[in-house]
Amino acid sequence: MLSELGGKLGEVVQKFQADLATIRTGRASASLVEDLKVEVYDSVMTLKEVAAITTPEPRQILVSPWDKTVLKEIEKALRTDGFSPVVDEGFLRIVLPPLTGEVREELMRKVGEQAEEARVSIRIARRKAVEKVEKAKESKEISEDEEFIQKKKIDELVERYNKRIDEISREKNGQLSIE
Repeated sequence: MLSELGGKLGEVVQKFQADLATIRTGRASASLVEDLKVEVYDSVMTLKEVAAITTPEPRQILVSPWDKTVLKEIEKALRTDGFSPVVDEGFLRIVLPPLTGEVREELMRKVGEQAEEARVSIRIARRKAVEKVEKAKESKEISEDEEFIQKKKIDELVERYNKRIDEISREKNGQLSIE
């Protein structure tokens, strides 16, 4: 049961890290645009499926479509998502402006909100694990001592993952405040 809980908590942390990857710091990153949905070939695909994405400079993203005929669709998707791409000889260049103090504060607030969502998911997983232990005790599958031990192990595991969420949040906020 603890390994099952550990797996669920690991998934929560991975999702949290993936969510934070989409939050811009002062540096350009392919993760800011790679999962952007683009309507091409009568279907919806992610940008990373239709183009190569590179960061040639710290504040610049370069999108090179595999098929140059989809350039307009990619440009439209980027503009819809709030970017201002420049079309340049078969590729798109996105120049990211420096972060203002106000934008940094907003992004730091967003990091905090996502951290809290991750903590809520961890609490929900903890509650389900504790309920399983209590049911096992009620059905006399485990003793009262074993119930206590299991709950203590659950709490230790949850505490370890909550600390990891805090570390990741501090690291991201540090990136936002430095650059």
